[in-house]
Amino acid sequence: MTSSFRQDAPRLALDYGVILEGVRDYIPAGGIVMDADPGVGQFPSVTAPNSGVPFAFTQYVDPAVIKAFITPTRAAEVYGEAKKGDWITDTALFPVVSLTGRVAAYGDSSQDGTADANANWVNRQSFHYQIWTQWGEREIERMGAGKLDWVSQKNLGAASTLNKQQNLVYLFGISGLECYGALNDPRLPAAIQPTAKAGSSGTVTAWTDTSDPVAVYGDIIALFGQLNNQMMGVLTLETPLTLVLPTERQQALLYANSYNTTLRDLISKSLPNLKIETLPEAGIVMSGGTQTVCKMQMFVDTIEGQKSVTTAFTEKLRAHAVERYSSNFRQKKSQGTWGTIWFYPMACATMEGI
Repeated sequence: MTSSFRQDAPRLALDYGVILEGVRDYIPAGGIVMDADPGVGQFPSVTAPNSGVPFAFTQYVDPAVIKAFITPTRAAEVYGEAKKGDWITDTALFPVVSLTGRVAAYGDSSQDGTADANANWVNRQSFHYQIWTQWGEREIERMGAGKLDWVSQKNLGAASTLNKQQNLVYLFGISGLECYGALNDPRLPAAIQPTAKAGSSGTVTAWTDTSDPVAVYGDIIALFGQLNNQMMGVLTLETPLTLVLPTERQQALLYANSYNTTLRDLISKSLPNLKIETLPEAGIVMSGGTQTVCKMQMFVDTIEGQKSVTTAFTEKLRAHAVERYSSNFRQKKSQGTWGTIWFYPMACATMEGI
């Protein structure tokens, strides 16, 4: 005799922990009633065997859009940024005045001794560049079905590409124009070389070949000494300074000696007003082939209230008219830049080969 579910239910619950709320009985041995049955006393399926549903019904699309990360654009943050002119400005003149004079021994009737000033104008040329975004009606509808605001993403791509180009010009200028970069302005004083250090393979100069913070600290002091000589007495230990390091060398700031004193500790104690900035393009690995040597810079932030350096642009972003066609659209966007302007090139010292 076949047992009923009501008889089995208590044992299933107590012995096996199987609790089936709402179940009243087993399915009869003959099966359940189905659609048209080609056989007698049988109820087979009239569709192909299946144990699931189409994957689209159980697929989740995250509303948060994950963007691939790119090398940061830090030139403006490191050297400052300012607007100069506008998008129709092709050249710029920056006046530089030098105060001169000569004294003479005093005499009631003497006309000797004179004061004067000399003016020069430094010329720069701007560089303007553009990019297009284009999208179609069906394209944005299809991407919308994938939970993506495709026009916005393309506009973000255009802005990102323009800013990457601007950052590149800020650092390396434009060949053939009087538009120079922070790292290669021809008016900057010649770079000095790192000091010799003891490494595992003998005498070395690169920071990656040693772990001694005092040895690396010697390079910082040597660069400060070079800057001090260039500034002809203007520089003091309390002068606000900026130290620009290649991002791929920033781990050297964590080098520690036996007393757990790090390189960063040594720098902050001796030069309390020095700010440390990192720049990917100052190194080899992260510069995308624009550099063949790791370099660092130390510069004076301001001299008698005047900034010593700034990056400059004509316009950050100009969005031109949207052009509409039968079923697609496109739009031009543009920017303009002057590169980096060193108002006081002698206020920057560079070391190559760290």
